[in-house]
Amino acid sequence: MRIALLLAALLTTSTPADEATQLRLGGQAAVDALYTSTPSDLLDRVCAQKDCHTSRLFWYTDLAQAREAARTSGRRVISLHMLGRLDEELSCANSRFFRVMLYSDPEIAALMRERYVLHWHSVRPVPRVTIDMGDGRTIQQTITGNSVHYLLDADGTLLDALPGLHSPAAFRAQLEEWLALDRARLREYHAARAQKALKRGLSYGFEQVRESSVRRPTAQEATMRARSKARVERPLLSQLTIGLRPPAPERWTALAEEQGESVQFSKPSIELMQRKQPLTPETLDNLRRSVAVETIFNDVSLHRRVHEWFAAGEEYDLVSLNERIYAELFLSPTDDPWLGLDPQSAFAALPR
Repeated sequence: MRIALLLAALLTTSTPADEATQLRLGGQAAVDALYTSTPSDLLDRVCAQKDCHTSRLFWYTDLAQAREAARTSGRRVISLHMLGRLDEELSCANSRFFRVMLYSDPEIAALMRERYVLHWHSVRPVPRVTIDMGDGRTIQQTITGNSVHYLLDADGTLLDALPGLHSPAAFRAQLEEWLALDRARLREYHAARAQKALKRGLSYGFEQVRESSVRRPTAQEATMRARSKARVERPLLSQLTIGLRPPAPERWTALAEEQGESVQFSKPSIELMQRKQPLTPETLDNLRRSVAVETIFNDVSLHRRVHEWFAAGEEYDLVSLNERIYAELFLSPTDDPWLGLDPQSAFAALPR
């Protein structure tokens, strides 16, 4: 009741410019009190997340504030690092899928809301492209970008990192596992998870390879690190990158067919998807298959690498681990100002 009265006072005394800023001082309690009666655009600003009317998640954008809230509540911090902003529609593709498929799931949202303190950070702006169809119609889309969820203790100690998109069931299982993660046995935890992921990968026919870091990766390669968003971005990249073609996806077909049925979206998630664009049964089936193989890839390849780094006793702060993940796992090094979209070996017959 006190929160409701406070919010009512803020709404009557604040100007539109500072209304959301003032309401954010109420944190998650403010969101809980507001979400049924507040316009979506204002609620999004209070939450610092687009589509907050579905998730009801309050996000800090200042890590120090998030850590202080974690210390006060006795919780851990989930810090999402991404390209673009979580409070904008056109953030990177992975973060859009997080909002629509994961954060909108009632069980996932309840875990995040009740057991964690949430924070997001924009690593850099997300590249966007507008295609003019010549008849007044345009297509606007992001080009590349990937996201990672970090788990931190309130003192800032890194405990784990979950790169890329996972299915709702896999993401929920990771959130539950993180609740029981024993910091005193961190290396043992990661060693066991690395072995488990390796065995799972081998059972699917994956082979371990040593990736070279001699040359700078292209945006085409980085996009292929996320299969579901590649369905959106690959056609645009094939137009924008001269002389590059994505590898044939035949080896993923069997896995997609086998695992696609295991990917299920909640009713609120499907409703949110439908508000974004009409979904045909074929579109939804394709999405399930894409998420299935991306979950497998991110688990047995990307997350396994993170487990191996921790198991080896390597220590990172958040900035250095994020740099390594974007460079080595996402193939989008932050020191490349063009994110692989300007390959030096390609001649485009255009002035630079």
